[in-house]
Amino acid sequence: MAVIKYETPDGPVEYSVASSDISYEDDTDHWRVKAGEEDGRDVYELIPRERVFSVKVVGKQTGTSVTRTK
Repeated sequence: MAVIKYETPDGPVEYSVASSDISYEDDTDHWRVKAGEEDGRDVYELIPRERVFSVKVVGKQTGTSVTRTK
């Protein structure tokens, strides 16, 4: 389980996804979050690092959690 909190034009949003559906892309400084599927293909939202308040990821195997903030 992962929870990302970030700013949108409409205000703050908290979004929960599976741990495997979120990652940080160092090359672009964006969080990549799976937003669903369309025509059998995964759809991802790219969230700029500057808009993210916090990210909490709970590990599947160990139950540990990691939180990353600005």
